[in-house]
Amino acid sequence: MTWSLNELEAMSRKAARGCGLSWGLAEEAGRASRWLAEHGLPAPRLLADLLVQNDGVAYGDLVPDCGAEPWSAHAGRLCPLIAGAALSDRLQAIAPGEAIRLGRCAVPVLLLPALANGPETYVVAWDGVSVGVGPDRVTVDGSAEALSLRETDSVKIRRGEAAKGRTLPEKARCDIEPDAIEVLQRFAHRTYAPATEESRAAGAGAGLTDND
Repeated sequence: MTWSLNELEAMSRKAARGCGLSWGLAEEAGRASRWLAEHGLPAPRLLADLLVQNDGVAYGDLVPDCGAEPWSAHAGRLCPLIAGAALSDRLQAIAPGEAIRLGRCAVPVLLLPALANGPETYVVAWDGVSVGVGPDRVTVDGSAEALSLRETDSVKIRRGEAAKGRTLPEKARCDIEPDAIEVLQRFAHRTYAPATEESRAAGAGAGLTDND
C-alpha cells in the first residue's frame, strides 16, 4: 500500500506516543519516519521493529549515559530516537578527528534523521556500512542490508566528508508492508480514549435521543 509522507508521519507519531514516548519524542519519531521514507528506506517497518522492542520498557532504562564510553543504557540497548535527541545537542562539540561512540543500539538507521538538520556533514558507521548525512544529500557506502538491522553492537559518529558511495534518492510517497501497518496502527490505537456512555451521549448524531 502506498502512503503519502504526511500520512506516514501522522501515523508514526501516534504509534510512538501509543508505545509510551512523550509527545516531544513522538514528534521526533514522526519526523524520523518521514525522513527515512523520503530517502527510500523502509521507515514503517523499521519504526515498527523499534516500538515492539521498546514496548513495556521504562523510559529511564532507555536513556543513554552520555558520559560513558561508549554510550550505554540500563536496558542493555540504546533507543535511537532518545539517543538521537541527545546526539543533536552534542554534534557541534565533535572535534575534527574525534567521534562519539555508541554501544549496543536498536535499529541504528533511526539515528540518521537527528543528524540531518545542520549545515555540516556527519558520517555514521556500523556493521560494514557508512552513511554520510549532509545538508544537500545522503550517501551510503557499504552493506545495504545493514541499513535494515534491528540491532547493532556499536555505532560511530564523526564530523567529516560525506561517505563515498551511492546517493540515496528523494521520494514523495512510500510503500508500507501490511504487517508494518498493522503494528503501527495497533500502537496508535492506544492513544484513542475508550468510548463511555457520557461520550456517546455528547458525541455527534442523535445520541440517546431520537426525534424522528
